[in-house]
Amino acid sequence: MTRITTVLLDRLQAAGGDYPPLYPVVMLAASAAVTVVATLQRHPFSASWWVVAAIVTALGSLALDLTIPASVPPCVLGIVSTVCFLMDPVATDAAPVQLALVTAIAAAMQTLRVGVLIAVLCAVVIGGFWWGDHLRAAPVYLLAVACGWLVGYMVLIQKRLAQNQVRTLQERAERAASDERRRIAREIHDVVAHSLSITMLNVTGARHVLEHGRDTADAIDALGDAERQGRQAMTEIRHIVHVLGSDQSSDAPTPGAGDIAELVRDHRKAGMTVSLRTVGDLAEVSTPVGAALYRITQESLTNVVRHGGVLRASIQLTTVGDQVEVSVRNPVRSSPRSDSGNGTGVEGMRQRAALLGGSFEAARDGATWAVRARLPIRVPAEQGST
Repeated sequence: MTRITTVLLDRLQAAGGDYPPLYPVVMLAASAAVTVVATLQRHPFSASWWVVAAIVTALGSLALDLTIPASVPPCVLGIVSTVCFLMDPVATDAAPVQLALVTAIAAAMQTLRVGVLIAVLCAVVIGGFWWGDHLRAAPVYLLAVACGWLVGYMVLIQKRLAQNQVRTLQERAERAASDERRRIAREIHDVVAHSLSITMLNVTGARHVLEHGRDTADAIDALGDAERQGRQAMTEIRHIVHVLGSDQSSDAPTPGAGDIAELVRDHRKAGMTVSLRTVGDLAEVSTPVGAALYRITQESLTNVVRHGGVLRASIQLTTVGDQVEVSVRNPVRSSPRSDSGNGTGVEGMRQRAALLGGSFEAARDGATWAVRARLPIRVPAEQGST
């Protein structure tokens, strides 16, 4: 018994197509009720064969609804059942109400063309029996058919709107997930590239000291800095991975414009010549903009180590009105750079600036490679993920 009930529930759910199960239950129950009332109206049966044919076709329509849902044959059988009932006319007949239900079902579950054709066919049946004097109050039944089509079509439109909304929400969620993946990729790229560049500078400096037999204290200091940078990078990466695996927001301190001086000191200790000039007050720079300035400067210095050839760079931070600009310039080799604006690092810097409503330029100017980013000092809070 339980298995039969489960199968019946599955059939009812399938009969509704994309609609909730309550929809087919209500429509099929209404159709069955109309069939019962139309049958009782004809008792005692003066034309029993027509009544039997009407009941059989009505049951056939119900069976088709449960076996091949959302199809045209059940609607056709519903119309045939009504025709059989009308062959044995009675006063105030309930049978034509079946045509209104059939029209509503067709309008809600079929295409617009099929729904209109079913409605026209139902109207022709009512008009034909009215013309043959087998049916009274035909205008009322025609109005019921028109209302059935209108209700069914409104339900169809509502379903399509709901589907479009779900599709829009899914696309929005996919875009948000994609943006988050790109943001995390930029963070990991910046952390790893920066750490490796300074580590390699310190290791190279330590090797040179040891090769030339100089004071080993300098080599130990360089290796200590390399170890510190590696541990710091591992800590940041662990934090990023932790945030990825939890629903909590990140509470780790975000580097800002004020940390650029410490970034410059790290590169100087690693043997790089870096000058830093600040024009204006950086205290007004908002947190997301400060983080973007830091990351752009960090990536620019990393690219100097990787591609510049000459370990020298100049940095200038300038605030003018409601804008802040960072400029990083460094001499390059005579041969073209391997990363001339097409690498992931440069693209990541460009995306950071664009997300905050700023501008970004990276190009070679003679023997100098110049990176320039101009950002608004303050941005809305929702744009804070850089």
